[in-house]
Amino acid sequence: MSIRLLLPLLFGTARACSNIIVTGGASADGNPMVGYNADSAALHGAVSHWPHGHHAKGAVREVFSWDLGIKLGEIPEAAETYNVIGNANCQGLVIGETTLGGLAELSNVGKDWRNGTILDYGQLIYITLQRAATAREAIKVMHALTAAYGYASDMEGFSLSDATTGEAWYMELIGKGGFEKGALWVALRVPEGHIMAHANQARITRFLPCDDEKACLMAPDVVSFAIAHGYFHGEADDPSFSFSDVYDPVTFEGARFCEARVWSVFSAVADPASFDAAAHLDYAQGRNLTNRMPLFVKPKAKLTRAQVHSLLSLHYEDSWLSPYADVGAGAEHSPYRWNGLTWEYEGKTYVNERVVGTQYTAWHWVAQLRRGVPKPMGALQWWGADDHTWAPKIPLHGGASAVHSSYDDADCTARAACRRAHGLQGNVREFSLHSAWWLANLLDAALTAALVDADDKAARAFAAGDAKGALATLTDHAVAAGAAATARRVTAANPKEPVCECTKESATFSEAWKAKAPAAPSEAPPTFVLAGASPTWRVSHMRL
Repeated sequence: MSIRLLLPLLFGTARACSNIIVTGGASADGNPMVGYNADSAALHGAVSHWPHGHHAKGAVREVFSWDLGIKLGEIPEAAETYNVIGNANCQGLVIGETTLGGLAELSNVGKDWRNGTILDYGQLIYITLQRAATAREAIKVMHALTAAYGYASDMEGFSLSDATTGEAWYMELIGKGGFEKGALWVALRVPEGHIMAHANQARITRFLPCDDEKACLMAPDVVSFAIAHGYFHGEADDPSFSFSDVYDPVTFEGARFCEARVWSVFSAVADPASFDAAAHLDYAQGRNLTNRMPLFVKPKAKLTRAQVHSLLSLHYEDSWLSPYADVGAGAEHSPYRWNGLTWEYEGKTYVNERVVGTQYTAWHWVAQLRRGVPKPMGALQWWGADDHTWAPKIPLHGGASAVHSSYDDADCTARAACRRAHGLQGNVREFSLHSAWWLANLLDAALTAALVDADDKAARAFAAGDAKGALATLTDHAVAAGAAATARRVTAANPKEPVCECTKESATFSEAWKAKAPAAPSEAPPTFVLAGASPTWRVSHMRL
């Protein structure tokens, strides 16, 4: 019987992320956007990058696991590779992801070239960015790469968009375990005027027939493989085939910790005619797993970049799932929890809500895919380290080839030993004020003004045929933006205080919060259980 990989996804080394896709028709400026929170307490948030290159025949590229840091093998290098900075390239393409889990027997996590699976999801993203110019081309490159070199991860959901075509796509992909090399996948284009979100649970259900490549692409054996291995009992063209139900069945945890974040995003901005938040609350709560949400929704108003940042900072404000009001919030009414997603007391399991804007984020960005500008200016990432809610965001063009040292990760993808070898200061265990991840503070409007100047200067250089000068402008701007962000630290609020030069204040308990304690037994945490709930539905909420 197939077992879904839940615990490694939520509590182990694999990342648990959140993504938002906004089509040009749903965007205030008419350009697509992709937003990404890379959530992992084990990863140091910095900008990995690879320069544009021409490679000799026989050259190889080393492949390291993004999550584990181990070398998985080598693959032949392409004759030409594009410049990649962060999750964007100089052709105007961006790719984001969230880890979905999927069936345990189809996972290849931690395995290497000895069983033919070399590419994990992180390296699959970066290598694809080096080889593809558009979202649709990237999907085909990912298929070719996994077919040739195998897939060494759990199931992933990928967000793809580009400035050339303006298309936005969502792709779900899972390996074939020990059965054979390659991957099973489906990719759907997000309809114009719609938005989409995904957060660690497969969302694509029925998609057949997949016969219009402008809207749907799939692996040729995505259904036949399921039939051959007993995951699906039907025909290869059966329209009832559901990718999620077959390869990543939704569970209580998948709904409550993952899909609930999508519910939160949709609840905040969706047109009520496109999405009924109240009707799907029982699904977000994990009570009705058959009440699946729509894959795409229309927003009630076109979204700005600032709104996407806000959506990626959500903490279930003003909703049934709000963590501000339960007993875990403490006197500060904090939405953050430090004891994991579940905890036990006297044989019963309780849950903490998994918010979108989490303190465990390693890095994040919102990318604007700007059409009508030179390709190296097309993908503009507003990139930040640490919690999306509070960290500054600096603008990085896809054509920039360097960043300030405080943001720099070379080609290390956060591996601590690699960072030391490149002379980069700071990692998750080594503090440094020269690391933007350690020094995530506030920015002002100066960055926006500098971006306008850089855009204008680079555009004029491209128009004059000076591509080299234009790319230098984009790189200089990326480095300067990082330097400015690192230099702007929060200053003392009260210079008259000789010790810390600050005003020390403490949160106080509200009367409503105080009233909880006498009502609860002194030996037990002040928590109640939903009436009639099964053990895994017990929650730590006491509503005020």
